[in-house]
Amino acid sequence: MAFKQMVTAKTATGDTVKTLIDTVTVPAGCTKLVAVASNVYGSGALTTAEAGTGYLELESDDISIVPAQFLLDTVSMLTGGAIGFTPKQWPCDILVSAANRIKVYVTMDMAQTGALTARACLTFA
Repeated sequence: MAFKQMVTAKTATGDTVKTLIDTVTVPAGCTKLVAVASNVYGSGALTTAEAGTGYLELESDDISIVPAQFLLDTVSMLTGGAIGFTPKQWPCDILVSAANRIKVYVTMDMAQTGALTARACLTFA
């Protein structure tokens, strides 16, 4: 089985407000969305005592996929040190058709002073 992966645009998270990150179009030949990953830690600085938690949400006007919510990888910024991680691929089994549009949103659990940006990776089969 061949997989196709798409990465969204990089967009400011909007913190505790549900924020549209990007709208992706399902590639030709794909019939399922099988995994979702995200990164919300694109920033010049991560601020101490601001936990990077929240969720990613998918919606579509073309297909019925709600609810489709996925927890973000949790990062606790306790010091000014560096972090490194591989975003978790959340498995899913969502039927799609070529040219369906999927809106990708992110909502953080708390305000962030580090001007975080987010992007997601959708894996199709």
